[in-house]
Amino acid sequence: MLKVCVIQTMSTVDIQSMVKVPVAVSEDLVKIIRLLAMTGKKLFLKHLYEPLDYGGWKRRASNETARKLMERMDRALADSTAVHTVGPLGKRLISSAMNESLSALGDSCIFFFERMPMHSKISTSREAIEFVQTLYDPLNDFNQLHQDRSQKIFEEGLQNISADDLKQAFQPVDLDRYKIKVEMQRQAVSLFHKIVIANRNDDLPRCRKLIAAYLIAHGDQENNNRDEVEKLIDALQERDETFRYSVMENIAINLYYDIQKSITRGDLKRTIMGIRKYAHVFEGNPEIRYFNEIDGLEQKLYKIISAKDMWSELKS
Repeated sequence: MLKVCVIQTMSTVDIQSMVKVPVAVSEDLVKIIRLLAMTGKKLFLKHLYEPLDYGGWKRRASNETARKLMERMDRALADSTAVHTVGPLGKRLISSAMNESLSALGDSCIFFFERMPMHSKISTSREAIEFVQTLYDPLNDFNQLHQDRSQKIFEEGLQNISADDLKQAFQPVDLDRYKIKVEMQRQAVSLFHKIVIANRNDDLPRCRKLIAAYLIAHGDQENNNRDEVEKLIDALQERDETFRYSVMENIAINLYYDIQKSITRGDLKRTIMGIRKYAHVFEGNPEIRYFNEIDGLEQKLYKIISAKDMWSELKS
């Protein structure tokens, strides 16, 4: 079982006085933007475009496209003498995207947020901090609205779910089926090799993301290098004392937003599987990020199981 540590909630982050963009904040905001893009133009304008427009991020259109600026930012990121220019380029990127399209803006915001954890000169830049301060409240306002709506949609969906669908959502993957077992093992080994390569390249941000992805997908399976991954986490923890903490945050964030996306898409079975995965990984620890939100969904699930008198069937 994954070693669990305490995770800071979004509400405890003092955005206005921060001097560095926390990794979890940038990751959270990326996921919120992806959710926002699924909900339509009206909300996208209200919670993303308009706050940036009011905040003075839109400038006169230039000849540089958002795509070209992304390429410039990545070149600068790879050059130790130019990495300090990534923050200012990020502001130009957002301005350019605002003059192109909403799609370009969404992609550019995600791109900028994803570059912040890659180097301290980016996450501490004036532009990165200003960007987060501009978008944090409007994006989290949307996130809360979406969470409230998701709770209602999930509850309504549970009222209509069939006994068979509920059973299927609770059934583990049948690893006795040879083809399924071989494919899952192949995917786990492939992902593990990517983790090893990232470690050799001393790429801690990529290690963190890959390890989190591995544990989400394969952490509850047997014979898939789990012990080796735990040893690697311990080794990386010695190089960065926040490493295990940040892996746990990444897992919690990814599971939470996967659950939110599945509710938005009406995929009730995937929602239930995500809730159970979160419960398996974090073992009911109330100090984990998004515990209260997912616990609320879990309680609704248990309520409908009790109402349908299905506990004995699901446990068999």
